[in-house]
Amino acid sequence: MPSTYVLVLFLALASLGSRNNLRVIAGDCPLDFSWSNFSLASSACSNENERGECCRYINAFVAISIARFANSTGRLGVPTPLTEVCLSSISETFNSYGIPPSAAVSCGLGPKIQVSYQCHGRATVLEMMQSPNFKDVIETCNVPLSLDSSCKRCLNSGIVYLHHLVTVDDNVTLSVCRDAIFVTLANQGGNFSAVDMATCFFGVEGLSILPALSSFGSFTPTSPNFTSSPSSPSSPGSSAHAPRQQLIGIRADKIRHTYHVGLVLGIGIGVIGLTILLLLVLILLIRKKSRELKNTNVPMENPWNAFPPTQVRRSQEGPSTMFRRFTYKEMKKATENFSTIIGKGGFGTVYKAQFADGSIAAVKRMIKISKKGEEEFCREIELLARLHHRHLVTLKGFCVDRSERFLVYEYMENGSLNDHLHSPGKSRLSWRTRLQIAIDVANALEYLHFYCDPPLCHRDVKSSNILLDEKFVAKLADFGLAHASKNDAINFEPVNTDIRGTPGYMDPEYVVTQELTEKSDIYSYGVLLLELVTGRRAIQDNKNLVEWSQKFMATDSGILELVDSTIGDSFDFEQLQMVVGIIQCCTHREGRVRPSIKQVLRIFSEHFDPVHNGFSENEGDDDYAGARTSKARMHRNEVIPYSGDARCLQSSSSTSRSYCSRSVLLESGSPQSPPGMLSL
Repeated sequence: MPSTYVLVLFLALASLGSRNNLRVIAGDCPLDFSWSNFSLASSACSNENERGECCRYINAFVAISIARFANSTGRLGVPTPLTEVCLSSISETFNSYGIPPSAAVSCGLGPKIQVSYQCHGRATVLEMMQSPNFKDVIETCNVPLSLDSSCKRCLNSGIVYLHHLVTVDDNVTLSVCRDAIFVTLANQGGNFSAVDMATCFFGVEGLSILPALSSFGSFTPTSPNFTSSPSSPSSPGSSAHAPRQQLIGIRADKIRHTYHVGLVLGIGIGVIGLTILLLLVLILLIRKKSRELKNTNVPMENPWNAFPPTQVRRSQEGPSTMFRRFTYKEMKKATENFSTIIGKGGFGTVYKAQFADGSIAAVKRMIKISKKGEEEFCREIELLARLHHRHLVTLKGFCVDRSERFLVYEYMENGSLNDHLHSPGKSRLSWRTRLQIAIDVANALEYLHFYCDPPLCHRDVKSSNILLDEKFVAKLADFGLAHASKNDAINFEPVNTDIRGTPGYMDPEYVVTQELTEKSDIYSYGVLLLELVTGRRAIQDNKNLVEWSQKFMATDSGILELVDSTIGDSFDFEQLQMVVGIIQCCTHREGRVRPSIKQVLRIFSEHFDPVHNGFSENEGDDDYAGARTSKARMHRNEVIPYSGDARCLQSSSSTSRSYCSRSVLLESGSPQSPPGMLSL
């Protein structure tokens, strides 16, 4: 036993010495920030209301420094042993120039804004350049990006590239790969200006104090040299006029530290460190074993444990709702042992279900429930429990059983809009039906943006999330990505959040700024309108639909070429011009220029006569769902804009019985809730 103890102490001391030597060799961060102009960044980061702009400055500074490092080493970031050192040193440098540590933490420096961009297994500039389809990105971006049109094409090209490269819907992965694209492009030489590219990619200006930083030389693959200087020195003239700024790290080949640790101190540190390590390992093993025993031997008596406490409490204290909880046995029987598949997606599988009472529903079975998936599952239940609108899919119930999660929706006989536009064998939609679907979706968005408390942003408006009933009435579905504005907000206020959505439909401004507003939904709605007109997918033949359509929108003859060939000549040209105008406004690069959904509905209402569509007879009728069936549907051949300017039409969402209002749901109860339903 004594000899074993001596051997352990010897190994601990040897490990301590080797770690000390490693710290001497690789303990300095090779990233250089001497070129940076922190004036605008410190101003933005000192203001809580400009936190989104602050985060974009931090991301741009780190990305350009890594691009300079990659220019001499070929690597898309610092080696792993230097990660913690660099993050600590970056935070200290930012703090010394007016960027508080709280801002860096809030923006995700480390977890989200990383110092090593490994994109889908590619860790070097050469590997990124050799990846499939990246040459298309280089060709598109090899122009001066100071022009908005050039910048937009470059960003869309990068989105298409990421759509093919990255299959997982993970915000951190998308952000890292976006930064890897920037670093690779910045090392191409020619027209690739690092600062202009950073302004385009991150939406910020005034990043550099060095004129020489405008571009790097063309990248030539070399063997990585982690200790060499990652950036070429600036000219003496530039240095003379630039303020003296702190470098993040001093090169390892210029400094060598020597540490002399006493024998007694070394033995003590080694023993304490080894003891703590063994204790932590023991605790982790005990916890892991306890979880395994709990999952295998103890049945889940209360499936609601999976839900956050706030949601359980709100459901218990709220009014009776229109959905119930099903058992796993009922799910299995209704779907004939999960054999009646009607659709599949990244979220899981959708089945057609017929329950014992004869009712038919659509059952969505979630797969691989992760923490993120659990959050989306709970969010969708919480939202659909209190959202009631004729153009939102109704939640009929749910099921939670061990690791299984199910959502039960009303069954939509005609499937999704995506099926009718793009699937062979499906009936093609007429021009009037397409316009009616566009108006139905706009009414749903108006309800979410203006009449919910708090206002909601859907974040995933696309053709596959538009479902059609037996009369081709459109309803918006899939609220797993929906995001609420601040409490007590009248309109949706900008929120700095993760990048989520579907390529082709995502707002380019949202991708750059990571600030979510209702105008991101407006952009997606514009893409959806364009999809309805053209019959083409949002990304088809590796081309972005919005970019592809620009050349046709300049002339009247070009507009005619946009129309889906299956429609033929069965459309009104003035209506087509109106829709194209809405598309151009909704897909504008700047969100502040895009119209609100109310303004879109007003445009629709001003182009159709409400007297002939039967709707004006129903103004003020509280039971607006019945009004549409009994009267408005009598004139299906006429397009029915339900909302917009109050001078013309009553808003479908502004009736006195707005069921989305939290005050109505939590205080007075839902007037449509039938008796006998399970109260949550």
